[in-house]
Amino acid sequence: MSPTAQQPQVNLAQTPDYRETYANSVQVRVSVWDFQLVFGLASSEKPEEVTIRNHQAIFLSRSRPRRCGMCWDKICHSTNRPLER
Repeated sequence: MSPTAQQPQVNLAQTPDYRETYANSVQVRVSVWDFQLVFGLASSEKPEEVTIRNHQAIFLSRSRPRRCGMCWDKICHSTNRPLER
């Protein structure tokens, strides 16, 4: 076994146009090259109808979703909560 490499220090900074937005709807769209996550708000004024107002889309390379899933598994494991899928 090789010794573990020391991890670099990661500094997080927010750009001037940084924003946080709530979403209760996430759609995943897949292409040959990447994944697209579309975030929006789902609401219903009638029981038989749901309206989703999308407000943000993010494209990820094919390698990112797997990495995100691994991180999510670690978060759920560290909080002793099962991963909901």
